Amino acid sequence: METLAVTIPTELKERLEKLAAETDKSLDECLTLAVAEFVANWEIHLGDMHQIDEHEARAVLKAAND
Repeated sequence: METLAVTIPTELKERLEKLAAETDKSLDECLTLAVAEFVANWEIHLGDMHQIDEHEARAVLKAAND
């Protein structure tokens, strides 16, 4: 594990502490989960954008006619 120091607004820290208490998780667990979700979502998004930019084959959804 690595240690990372961040500065966040007081209000956000208070909200995080409240959620951590309500979910019975530590601040470290909540922050690790938040960062993991952020990274995963952006990796997917940027991967999709790179496919579009490179004109790679991708799935296309078509609406059915009624």
